[in-house]
Amino acid sequence: MRYYLLTFLLIQIIQSFCPLRAQPADSLAKGRIGGVAEVGCLISSIAQTPFWLRTNQYGIVPLGGSAGTLRASAFRDYGSKSTRRSMSSGKPSRFDWGFGLAVVGNTGPVDLLNTNLNDARQVLWPEVFAKVRFGQFELFAGRRREVYGLGDTTLTSGFVAWSGNAIPFPKVQLHTPNFVPVKWLRNSVAFRAGYAHGWFTQPNIQGAMLHQKYLYLRFGKPTAKLTFTTGLNHQAQWGGRADYLRNTIYSVDGQLPNTLRDYVAVILARYPDAFANDRFTEFDGSNRVGNHVGSIDFAFDWKGARHSWQLYHQHIYEDASGIAFQNVPDGLTGLRWLNRKPDPGTFRLTRVVVEWLTTTDQSGDTFDFKRRFQGRDNYFNHGQYVQGWSYQGRTIGTPFVAPRTTFTQAVNANEGGGFFPNNRLVMWYAGAEALVGKTIRLTARLAWSRNFGGYDQPFPVVYQQTSAMLAGQGRLPRLPNVWLTASLALDKGELYPDAVGGFVSLQKRW
Repeated sequence: MRYYLLTFLLIQIIQSFCPLRAQPADSLAKGRIGGVAEVGCLISSIAQTPFWLRTNQYGIVPLGGSAGTLRASAFRDYGSKSTRRSMSSGKPSRFDWGFGLAVVGNTGPVDLLNTNLNDARQVLWPEVFAKVRFGQFELFAGRRREVYGLGDTTLTSGFVAWSGNAIPFPKVQLHTPNFVPVKWLRNSVAFRAGYAHGWFTQPNIQGAMLHQKYLYLRFGKPTAKLTFTTGLNHQAQWGGRADYLRNTIYSVDGQLPNTLRDYVAVILARYPDAFANDRFTEFDGSNRVGNHVGSIDFAFDWKGARHSWQLYHQHIYEDASGIAFQNVPDGLTGLRWLNRKPDPGTFRLTRVVVEWLTTTDQSGDTFDFKRRFQGRDNYFNHGQYVQGWSYQGRTIGTPFVAPRTTFTQAVNANEGGGFFPNNRLVMWYAGAEALVGKTIRLTARLAWSRNFGGYDQPFPVVYQQTSAMLAGQGRLPRLPNVWLTASLALDKGELYPDAVGGFVSLQKRW
Protein backbone atom coordinates (compact mmCIF):
# COMPACT_ATOMS: atom_id res chain seq x y z
CA MET A 1 0.00 0.00 0.00
CA ARG A 2 2.91 2.38 0.60
CA TYR A 3 3.71 2.29 -3.13
CA TYR A 4 0.21 3.48 -4.05
CA LEU A 5 0.40 6.28 -1.47
CA LEU A 6 3.76 7.32 -2.90
CA THR A 7 2.27 7.54 -6.40
CA PHE A 8 -0.64 9.65 -5.14
CA LEU A 9 1.68 11.98 -3.26
CA LEU A 10 3.84 12.49 -6.34
CA ILE A 11 0.76 13.62 -8.27
CA GLN A 12 0.04 16.11 -5.52
CA ILE A 13 3.66 17.34 -5.62
CA ILE A 14 3.32 18.01 -9.34
CA GLN A 15 0.16 20.03 -8.75
CA SER A 16 1.65 22.08 -5.94
CA PHE A 17 5.00 23.45 -7.08
CA CYS A 18 5.63 23.10 -10.85
CA PRO A 19 5.68 26.76 -12.04
CA LEU A 20 6.29 26.43 -15.78
CA ARG A 21 4.01 25.75 -18.75
CA ALA A 22 3.85 22.21 -20.09
CA GLN A 23 5.47 21.73 -23.50
CA PRO A 24 5.01 18.69 -25.75
CA ALA A 25 8.13 16.72 -26.62
CA ASP A 26 7.55 16.92 -30.37
CA SER A 27 7.70 20.73 -30.29
CA LEU A 28 11.24 20.90 -28.93
CA ALA A 29 13.07 20.14 -32.17
CA LYS A 30 11.63 21.76 -35.29
CA GLY A 31 14.30 21.49 -37.94
CA ARG A 32 17.03 20.38 -35.53
CA ILE A 33 18.03 17.22 -33.70
CA GLY A 34 16.43 16.71 -30.30
CA GLY A 35 16.32 13.97 -27.73
CA VAL A 36 14.49 12.58 -24.70
CA ALA A 37 15.75 10.39 -21.86
CA GLU A 38 13.39 8.90 -19.26
CA VAL A 39 13.68 6.63 -16.25
CA GLY A 40 10.57 5.23 -14.61
CA CYS A 41 9.06 2.68 -12.29
CA LEU A 42 5.86 0.68 -12.77
CA ILE A 43 4.19 -0.86 -9.71
CA SER A 44 1.18 -3.18 -9.66
CA SER A 45 -0.67 -4.92 -6.85
CA ILE A 46 -0.64 -8.17 -8.86
CA ALA A 47 1.56 -9.76 -11.52
CA GLN A 48 -0.33 -7.96 -14.30
CA THR A 49 -0.25 -4.31 -15.31
CA PRO A 50 -3.61 -2.46 -15.10
CA PHE A 51 -5.33 -1.83 -18.42
CA TRP A 52 -4.80 1.92 -18.88
CA LEU A 53 -1.11 1.83 -17.90
CA ARG A 54 -0.29 -0.50 -20.82
CA THR A 55 -2.97 0.35 -23.40
CA ASN A 56 -2.23 2.43 -26.52
CA GLN A 57 1.44 2.75 -25.51
CA TYR A 58 2.82 1.18 -28.71
CA GLY A 59 3.69 -2.04 -26.90
CA ILE A 60 6.44 -0.62 -24.68
CA VAL A 61 4.74 -1.19 -21.29
CA PRO A 62 5.03 -4.82 -20.11
CA LEU A 63 1.95 -6.85 -19.30
CA GLY A 64 3.75 -8.58 -16.46
CA GLY A 65 3.16 -6.18 -13.59
CA SER A 66 5.86 -4.27 -11.68
CA ALA A 67 8.94 -3.23 -13.68
CA GLY A 68 11.58 -0.57 -14.12
CA THR A 69 12.01 1.17 -17.46
CA LEU A 70 14.71 3.22 -19.17
CA ARG A 71 13.78 5.03 -22.38
CA ALA A 72 15.79 7.16 -24.77
CA SER A 73 15.06 8.73 -28.14
CA ALA A 74 16.59 11.04 -30.71
CA PHE A 75 14.71 12.70 -33.56
CA ARG A 76 14.70 15.41 -36.17
CA ASP A 77 11.39 16.86 -37.32
CA TYR A 78 10.82 19.04 -40.35
CA GLY A 79 11.66 22.71 -40.02
CA SER A 80 9.14 25.47 -40.61
CA LYS A 81 8.73 26.83 -44.16
CA SER A 82 10.52 30.03 -43.18
CA THR A 83 13.66 28.12 -42.11
CA ARG A 84 13.86 25.77 -45.13
CA ARG A 85 15.68 27.69 -47.86
CA SER A 86 17.22 26.49 -51.09
CA MET A 87 21.00 27.05 -51.11
CA SER A 88 20.94 27.99 -54.82
CA SER A 89 17.92 30.31 -55.01
CA GLY A 90 17.29 31.35 -51.42
CA LYS A 91 13.59 30.56 -51.88
CA PRO A 92 11.67 28.27 -49.49
CA SER A 93 12.68 24.66 -50.18
CA ARG A 94 10.12 21.96 -50.96
CA PHE A 95 12.51 19.30 -49.65
CA ASP A 96 13.16 18.35 -46.02
CA TRP A 97 14.21 15.31 -44.04
CA GLY A 98 13.95 13.80 -40.58
CA PHE A 99 14.40 10.67 -38.52
CA GLY A 100 13.29 9.02 -35.30
CA LEU A 101 15.13 6.59 -33.04
CA ALA A 102 13.71 5.26 -29.76
CA VAL A 103 14.84 2.42 -27.50
CA VAL A 104 13.13 1.08 -24.37
CA GLY A 105 14.68 -1.25 -21.80
CA ASN A 106 12.35 -2.88 -19.26
CA THR A 107 13.30 -5.09 -16.34
CA GLY A 108 11.11 -6.87 -13.81
CA PRO A 109 10.42 -10.16 -12.02
CA VAL A 110 9.85 -13.47 -13.80
CA ASP A 111 6.59 -15.36 -13.19
CA LEU A 112 7.41 -19.06 -13.46
CA LEU A 113 3.72 -20.02 -13.24
CA ASN A 114 2.49 -17.79 -16.08
CA THR A 115 4.84 -17.41 -19.03
CA ASN A 116 2.39 -15.02 -20.74
CA LEU A 117 3.42 -12.37 -18.20
CA ASN A 118 7.16 -12.77 -18.71
CA ASP A 119 7.59 -9.73 -20.98
CA ALA A 120 9.05 -7.35 -18.37
CA ARG A 121 12.66 -8.09 -19.35
CA GLN A 122 12.96 -6.74 -22.85
CA VAL A 123 14.79 -4.28 -25.05
CA LEU A 124 12.38 -2.77 -27.58
CA TRP A 125 12.78 -0.45 -30.56
CA PRO A 126 9.37 1.24 -31.02
CA GLU A 127 10.80 3.76 -33.48
CA VAL A 128 13.61 3.41 -36.00
CA PHE A 129 12.81 5.35 -39.16
CA ALA A 130 14.03 7.89 -41.69
CA LYS A 131 11.77 10.21 -43.67
CA VAL A 132 12.03 12.64 -46.56
CA ARG A 133 9.47 15.16 -47.69
CA PHE A 134 9.00 16.86 -51.04
CA GLY A 135 6.16 19.33 -51.16
CA GLN A 136 3.02 17.64 -49.83
CA PHE A 137 4.39 14.09 -50.10
CA GLU A 138 6.41 12.10 -47.60
CA LEU A 139 8.30 8.80 -47.90
CA PHE A 140 9.45 6.98 -44.78
CA ALA A 141 10.94 3.59 -43.98
CA GLY A 142 11.20 1.79 -40.64
CA ARG A 143 9.13 1.58 -37.45
CA ARG A 144 7.08 4.67 -36.62
CA ARG A 145 4.29 5.47 -34.14
CA GLU A 146 1.00 5.91 -36.01
CA VAL A 147 -2.78 5.58 -35.72
CA TYR A 148 -5.31 5.31 -38.57
CA GLY A 149 -8.84 6.66 -38.62
CA LEU A 150 -10.82 9.82 -37.95
CA GLY A 151 -11.23 10.93 -34.35
CA ASP A 152 -9.47 12.43 -31.38
CA THR A 153 -5.96 10.95 -31.28
CA THR A 154 -5.12 12.45 -27.86
CA LEU A 155 -7.82 11.03 -25.60
CA THR A 156 -9.41 8.21 -27.63
CA SER A 157 -9.97 4.81 -26.08
CA GLY A 158 -8.28 3.38 -29.16
CA PHE A 159 -9.13 3.57 -32.84
CA VAL A 160 -11.01 0.54 -34.06
CA ALA A 161 -8.68 -0.81 -36.81
CA TRP A 162 -5.24 0.60 -35.91
CA SER A 163 -4.92 2.09 -32.45
CA GLY A 164 -1.25 2.40 -31.51
CA ASN A 165 -1.65 -0.40 -28.97
CA ALA A 166 1.00 -2.71 -30.52
CA ILE A 167 4.63 -1.94 -31.24
CA PRO A 168 4.96 -0.39 -34.74
CA PHE A 169 5.62 -2.48 -37.84
CA PRO A 170 8.70 -2.20 -40.01
CA LYS A 171 7.36 -0.83 -43.30
CA VAL A 172 7.85 1.53 -46.23
CA GLN A 173 5.15 4.14 -46.81
CA LEU A 174 4.43 6.93 -49.30
CA HIS A 175 1.71 9.32 -48.19
CA THR A 176 0.49 12.86 -47.67
CA PRO A 177 0.88 13.49 -43.92
CA ASN A 178 -1.53 16.45 -44.08
CA PHE A 179 -4.67 17.22 -46.04
CA VAL A 180 -3.86 18.59 -49.50
CA PRO A 181 -6.36 21.19 -50.81
CA VAL A 182 -7.58 20.77 -54.40
CA LYS A 183 -6.91 24.22 -55.85
CA TRP A 184 -9.17 23.90 -58.90
CA LEU A 185 -12.06 23.32 -56.47
CA ARG A 186 -11.11 26.54 -54.65
CA ASN A 187 -9.70 24.56 -51.70
CA SER A 188 -13.20 23.43 -50.71
CA VAL A 189 -12.09 19.78 -51.04
CA ALA A 190 -8.88 18.32 -49.66
CA PHE A 191 -7.48 14.80 -49.57
CA ARG A 192 -5.11 12.61 -47.58
CA ALA A 193 -3.78 9.36 -49.03
CA GLY A 194 -1.16 6.74 -48.23
CA TYR A 195 0.19 3.40 -49.42
CA ALA A 196 2.49 1.06 -47.50
CA HIS A 197 4.13 -2.36 -47.51
CA GLY A 198 5.30 -3.91 -44.24
CA TRP A 199 6.46 -7.08 -42.54
CA PHE A 200 4.98 -9.11 -39.66
CA THR A 201 8.26 -9.94 -37.93
CA GLN A 202 7.04 -12.29 -35.22
CA PRO A 203 8.04 -15.84 -34.29
CA ASN A 204 4.79 -17.76 -34.77
CA ILE A 205 4.85 -17.31 -38.57
CA GLN A 206 7.74 -16.49 -40.90
CA GLY A 207 7.58 -14.20 -43.92
CA ALA A 208 4.10 -12.76 -43.34
CA MET A 209 3.57 -9.31 -44.82
CA LEU A 210 1.38 -6.23 -44.37
CA HIS A 211 -0.47 -4.35 -47.08
CA GLN A 212 -1.89 -0.96 -46.07
CA LYS A 213 -3.55 2.01 -47.76
CA TYR A 214 -5.90 4.85 -46.90
CA LEU A 215 -7.80 7.67 -48.58
CA TYR A 216 -9.74 10.50 -46.90
CA LEU A 217 -11.62 13.47 -48.35
CA ARG A 218 -12.46 16.66 -46.46
CA PHE A 219 -15.30 18.86 -47.69
CA GLY A 220 -15.14 22.50 -46.64
CA LYS A 221 -12.36 25.05 -46.67
CA PRO A 222 -9.83 24.96 -43.79
CA THR A 223 -11.24 28.27 -42.54
CA ALA A 224 -14.85 27.05 -42.60
CA LYS A 225 -16.69 26.61 -39.32
CA LEU A 226 -18.21 23.29 -40.41
CA THR A 227 -16.38 20.58 -42.36
CA PHE A 228 -17.19 16.97 -43.21
CA THR A 229 -14.52 14.30 -43.66
CA THR A 230 -14.91 10.73 -44.85
CA GLY A 231 -12.74 7.90 -46.14
CA LEU A 232 -11.37 4.51 -45.28
CA ASN A 233 -8.26 2.61 -44.31
CA HIS A 234 -7.49 -0.95 -45.42
CA GLN A 235 -4.96 -3.34 -43.88
CA ALA A 236 -4.24 -6.96 -44.77
CA GLN A 237 -2.00 -9.71 -43.44
CA TRP A 238 -0.87 -11.98 -46.26
CA GLY A 239 1.78 -14.55 -47.12
CA GLY A 240 3.95 -16.37 -44.62
CA ARG A 241 4.90 -19.90 -43.69
CA ALA A 242 4.40 -21.83 -40.45
CA ASP A 243 4.65 -25.42 -39.25
CA TYR A 244 1.23 -25.23 -37.60
CA LEU A 245 -0.28 -24.75 -41.08
CA ARG A 246 1.05 -28.06 -42.42
CA ASN A 247 -1.52 -30.78 -43.14
CA THR A 248 -4.44 -28.38 -42.64
CA ILE A 249 -7.13 -26.95 -44.91
CA TYR A 250 -5.49 -23.53 -44.61
CA SER A 251 -2.31 -23.94 -46.67
CA VAL A 252 -0.30 -25.90 -49.19
CA ASP A 253 2.41 -27.63 -47.15
CA GLY A 254 2.50 -24.80 -44.59
CA GLN A 255 2.97 -22.02 -47.19
CA LEU A 256 0.40 -19.25 -47.73
CA PRO A 257 0.07 -17.56 -51.15
CA ASN A 258 2.75 -14.93 -51.67
CA THR A 259 3.21 -14.33 -55.41
CA LEU A 260 2.75 -11.08 -57.32
CA ARG A 261 -0.70 -12.15 -58.53
CA ASP A 262 -1.64 -12.89 -54.91
CA TYR A 263 -0.44 -9.42 -53.94
CA VAL A 264 -2.72 -7.89 -56.58
CA ALA A 265 -5.63 -9.90 -55.16
CA VAL A 266 -4.80 -8.58 -51.68
CA ILE A 267 -4.63 -4.97 -52.90
CA LEU A 268 -8.01 -5.22 -54.62
CA ALA A 269 -9.50 -7.46 -51.88
CA ARG A 270 -10.92 -9.70 -54.59
CA TYR A 271 -11.43 -13.43 -54.80
CA PRO A 272 -8.57 -15.30 -56.53
CA ASP A 273 -9.07 -16.57 -60.07
CA ALA A 274 -9.27 -20.20 -58.95
CA PHE A 275 -11.08 -21.91 -56.08
CA ALA A 276 -7.91 -23.92 -55.27
CA ASN A 277 -4.61 -24.68 -56.98
CA ASP A 278 -0.96 -25.53 -56.18
CA ARG A 279 -0.51 -22.18 -54.33
CA PHE A 280 -3.58 -22.10 -52.09
CA THR A 281 -6.50 -24.16 -50.84
CA GLU A 282 -10.25 -23.62 -50.95
CA PHE A 283 -9.93 -21.55 -47.74
CA ASP A 284 -8.42 -18.69 -49.77
CA GLY A 285 -10.67 -19.48 -52.73
CA SER A 286 -13.80 -18.92 -50.65
CA ASN A 287 -12.53 -16.21 -48.26
CA ARG A 288 -10.10 -14.11 -50.37
CA VAL A 289 -6.32 -14.12 -49.94
CA GLY A 290 -5.17 -12.62 -46.64
CA ASN A 291 -6.70 -11.35 -43.41
CA HIS A 292 -8.37 -8.00 -44.13
CA VAL A 293 -9.19 -5.37 -41.48
CA GLY A 294 -10.18 -1.73 -41.80
CA SER A 295 -12.65 1.02 -41.06
CA ILE A 296 -14.88 3.37 -43.04
CA ASP A 297 -14.81 6.70 -41.21
CA PHE A 298 -17.03 9.79 -40.98
CA ALA A 299 -16.40 13.02 -39.05
CA PHE A 300 -18.12 16.39 -38.66
CA ASP A 301 -15.99 19.24 -37.29
CA TRP A 302 -17.39 22.53 -36.03
CA LYS A 303 -14.98 25.31 -35.05
CA GLY A 304 -16.05 28.25 -32.96
CA ALA A 305 -14.08 31.14 -31.48
CA ARG A 306 -14.06 29.62 -27.99
CA HIS A 307 -14.98 25.95 -28.52
CA SER A 308 -14.82 23.30 -31.20
CA TRP A 309 -16.64 19.97 -31.57
CA GLN A 310 -15.97 16.79 -33.50
CA LEU A 311 -18.48 13.98 -34.03
CA TYR A 312 -16.96 10.85 -35.58
CA HIS A 313 -17.73 7.23 -36.37
CA GLN A 314 -15.31 4.46 -37.38
CA HIS A 315 -17.25 1.61 -39.00
CA ILE A 316 -15.28 -1.63 -38.71
CA TYR A 317 -15.14 -4.12 -41.58
CA GLU A 318 -13.35 -7.39 -42.28
CA ASP A 319 -15.06 -8.53 -45.49
CA ALA A 320 -17.71 -7.54 -48.02
CA SER A 321 -20.50 -7.61 -45.44
CA GLY A 322 -18.78 -4.85 -43.47
CA ILE A 323 -18.11 -2.81 -46.61
CA ALA A 324 -21.84 -3.10 -47.39
CA PHE A 325 -22.74 -2.03 -43.81
CA GLN A 326 -24.40 -5.36 -43.03
CA ASN A 327 -22.85 -5.17 -39.54
CA VAL A 328 -24.35 -1.81 -38.46
CA PRO A 329 -23.95 -0.41 -35.81
CA ASP A 330 -20.55 -2.06 -35.15
CA GLY A 331 -17.66 0.35 -34.74
CA LEU A 332 -16.46 3.28 -32.63
CA THR A 333 -18.55 6.43 -32.22
CA GLY A 334 -17.13 9.49 -30.47
CA LEU A 335 -17.76 13.11 -29.56
CA ARG A 336 -14.87 15.48 -28.78
CA TRP A 337 -15.12 18.94 -27.21
CA LEU A 338 -12.10 21.24 -27.35
CA ASN A 339 -11.63 24.44 -25.36
CA ARG A 340 -10.14 27.18 -27.56
CA LYS A 341 -10.14 29.97 -24.97
CA PRO A 342 -6.75 31.73 -24.95
CA ASP A 343 -6.67 32.48 -21.22
CA PRO A 344 -5.91 29.31 -19.18
CA GLY A 345 -7.04 30.76 -15.83
CA THR A 346 -6.59 28.88 -12.55
CA PHE A 347 -8.17 25.66 -13.82
CA ARG A 348 -8.89 25.06 -17.48
CA LEU A 349 -10.71 22.03 -18.87
CA THR A 350 -9.07 21.71 -22.29
CA ARG A 351 -10.55 18.57 -23.85
CA VAL A 352 -13.36 16.06 -23.24
CA VAL A 353 -14.00 12.88 -25.24
CA VAL A 354 -16.86 10.39 -24.91
CA GLU A 355 -16.93 7.21 -27.00
CA TRP A 356 -19.14 4.19 -27.56
CA LEU A 357 -17.78 0.96 -29.02
CA THR A 358 -19.98 -1.93 -30.10
CA THR A 359 -18.94 -5.12 -31.91
CA THR A 360 -21.95 -7.36 -31.24
CA ASP A 361 -23.62 -7.57 -34.66
CA GLN A 362 -20.81 -9.01 -36.86
CA SER A 363 -23.23 -9.38 -39.82
CA GLY A 364 -25.24 -12.04 -37.99
CA ASP A 365 -24.45 -15.21 -36.09
CA THR A 366 -24.34 -17.57 -39.10
CA PHE A 367 -21.43 -18.09 -41.51
CA ASP A 368 -22.28 -19.33 -45.02
CA PHE A 369 -19.56 -19.02 -47.66
CA LYS A 370 -22.15 -19.55 -50.42
CA ARG A 371 -23.96 -16.33 -49.53
CA ARG A 372 -22.98 -12.95 -50.96
CA PHE A 373 -22.50 -11.65 -47.42
CA GLN A 374 -21.13 -14.58 -45.45
CA GLY A 375 -21.79 -13.27 -41.93
CA ARG A 376 -20.26 -14.12 -38.55
CA ASP A 377 -17.32 -11.76 -39.05
CA ASN A 378 -15.46 -12.92 -35.90
CA TYR A 379 -13.44 -9.71 -35.56
CA PHE A 380 -9.64 -9.93 -35.36
CA ASN A 381 -9.59 -13.78 -35.38
CA HIS A 382 -8.44 -15.70 -38.44
CA GLY A 383 -8.02 -19.35 -39.36
CA GLN A 384 -4.62 -19.06 -41.03
CA TYR A 385 -3.09 -16.52 -38.66
CA VAL A 386 -3.62 -18.11 -35.25
CA GLN A 387 -2.85 -14.86 -33.42
CA GLY A 388 -5.17 -12.91 -35.68
CA TRP A 389 -5.00 -9.13 -35.89
CA SER A 390 -2.18 -8.82 -33.37
CA TYR A 391 1.52 -8.05 -33.45
CA GLN A 392 4.04 -9.26 -30.88
CA GLY A 393 1.14 -10.41 -28.69
CA ARG A 394 -0.72 -7.06 -28.64
CA THR A 395 -3.96 -6.12 -30.40
CA ILE A 396 -3.36 -3.87 -33.42
CA GLY A 397 -6.90 -2.48 -33.38
CA THR A 398 -9.05 -1.39 -30.46
CA PRO A 399 -7.51 -2.70 -27.23
CA PHE A 400 -10.96 -3.64 -25.93
CA VAL A 401 -10.87 -6.67 -28.22
CA ALA A 402 -8.08 -8.12 -26.12
CA PRO A 403 -6.09 -11.37 -26.38
CA ARG A 404 -6.82 -14.28 -24.09
CA THR A 405 -3.49 -13.75 -22.27
CA THR A 406 -4.93 -10.73 -20.41
CA PHE A 407 -8.06 -12.36 -18.95
CA THR A 408 -8.77 -13.94 -15.58
CA GLN A 409 -8.60 -17.69 -15.08
CA ALA A 410 -12.39 -17.81 -14.78
CA VAL A 411 -12.81 -16.20 -18.21
CA ASN A 412 -10.18 -18.44 -19.79
CA ALA A 413 -11.96 -21.51 -18.44
CA ASN A 414 -14.33 -20.94 -21.38
CA GLU A 415 -12.39 -22.86 -24.02
CA GLY A 416 -12.55 -21.90 -27.67
CA GLY A 417 -12.94 -18.52 -29.31
CA GLY A 418 -9.45 -18.24 -30.77
CA PHE A 419 -6.76 -15.73 -29.83
CA PHE A 420 -9.50 -13.10 -29.29
CA PRO A 421 -12.27 -15.00 -27.45
CA ASN A 422 -14.09 -11.77 -26.51
CA ASN A 423 -14.83 -9.90 -29.72
CA ARG A 424 -18.53 -9.24 -29.01
CA LEU A 425 -18.75 -6.38 -26.52
CA VAL A 426 -20.24 -2.99 -25.77
CA MET A 427 -18.04 -0.31 -24.18
CA TRP A 428 -18.66 3.24 -22.91
CA TYR A 429 -15.73 5.58 -22.35
CA ALA A 430 -15.04 9.10 -21.09
CA GLY A 431 -11.74 10.96 -21.08
CA ALA A 432 -10.85 14.48 -19.94
CA GLU A 433 -7.77 16.69 -19.99
CA ALA A 434 -7.17 19.85 -17.96
CA LEU A 435 -4.53 22.44 -17.13
CA VAL A 436 -4.03 23.64 -13.57
CA GLY A 437 -2.83 27.20 -13.93
CA LYS A 438 0.04 27.27 -16.43
CA THR A 439 1.87 24.37 -14.88
CA ILE A 440 0.13 21.01 -14.68
CA ARG A 441 -1.55 18.83 -17.26
CA LEU A 442 -3.99 16.29 -15.83
CA THR A 443 -5.63 13.40 -17.69
CA ALA A 444 -8.46 11.11 -16.59
CA ARG A 445 -9.86 8.02 -18.32
CA LEU A 446 -12.81 5.79 -17.42
CA ALA A 447 -14.21 2.83 -19.36
CA TRP A 448 -17.00 0.36 -18.59
CA SER A 449 -17.78 -2.62 -20.77
CA ARG A 450 -20.14 -5.58 -21.08
CA ASN A 451 -18.42 -8.59 -22.64
CA PHE A 452 -20.27 -11.44 -24.35
CA GLY A 453 -17.45 -13.61 -25.76
CA GLY A 454 -17.91 -14.56 -29.42
CA TYR A 455 -20.37 -16.31 -31.67
CA ASP A 456 -18.04 -19.34 -31.76
CA GLN A 457 -17.92 -19.54 -27.96
CA PRO A 458 -20.33 -17.25 -26.06
CA PHE A 459 -19.52 -16.57 -22.43
CA PRO A 460 -21.94 -18.30 -20.01
CA VAL A 461 -22.59 -14.92 -18.37
CA VAL A 462 -21.98 -11.31 -19.37
CA TYR A 463 -18.68 -10.22 -17.83
CA GLN A 464 -18.57 -6.57 -16.76
CA GLN A 465 -15.38 -4.56 -16.46
CA THR A 466 -14.38 -1.10 -15.23
CA SER A 467 -10.94 0.44 -15.83
CA ALA A 468 -9.91 3.94 -14.72
CA MET A 469 -6.79 6.10 -14.67
CA LEU A 470 -5.65 9.50 -13.38
CA ALA A 471 -2.36 10.95 -14.62
CA GLY A 472 -0.43 14.19 -14.17
CA GLN A 473 2.63 15.72 -15.79
CA GLY A 474 4.56 18.84 -14.93
CA ARG A 475 7.93 20.53 -15.37
CA LEU A 476 10.22 20.65 -12.34
CA PRO A 477 11.46 24.06 -11.14
CA ARG A 478 15.07 25.14 -11.64
CA LEU A 479 15.77 22.03 -13.71
CA PRO A 480 15.83 22.86 -17.45
CA ASN A 481 13.41 20.68 -19.43
CA VAL A 482 13.03 18.05 -16.69
CA TRP A 483 9.52 16.61 -16.35
CA LEU A 484 7.83 14.51 -13.71
CA THR A 485 5.01 12.14 -14.73
CA ALA A 486 2.79 10.13 -12.40
CA SER A 487 -0.17 7.85 -13.14
CA LEU A 488 -2.54 5.82 -10.99
CA ALA A 489 -4.77 3.12 -12.55
CA LEU A 490 -7.45 0.69 -11.41
CA ASP A 491 -9.01 -2.47 -12.87
CA LYS A 492 -12.20 -3.74 -11.24
CA GLY A 493 -14.51 -6.35 -12.72
CA GLU A 494 -14.78 -9.86 -14.07
CA LEU A 495 -12.77 -9.76 -17.32
CA TYR A 496 -9.32 -8.72 -16.07
CA PRO A 497 -7.77 -9.50 -12.68
CA ASP A 498 -8.54 -6.79 -10.11
CA ALA A 499 -5.49 -4.57 -9.87
CA VAL A 500 -4.21 -1.19 -8.68
CA GLY A 501 -1.03 0.19 -10.14
CA GLY A 502 1.03 3.29 -10.65
CA PHE A 503 3.76 4.68 -12.87
CA VAL A 504 6.27 7.40 -11.97
CA SER A 505 9.02 8.75 -14.22
CA LEU A 506 11.51 11.56 -14.69
CA GLN A 507 12.13 12.79 -18.21
CA LYS A 508 14.83 15.05 -19.63
CA ARG A 509 14.29 16.76 -23.00
CA TRP A 510 16.80 18.44 -25.28
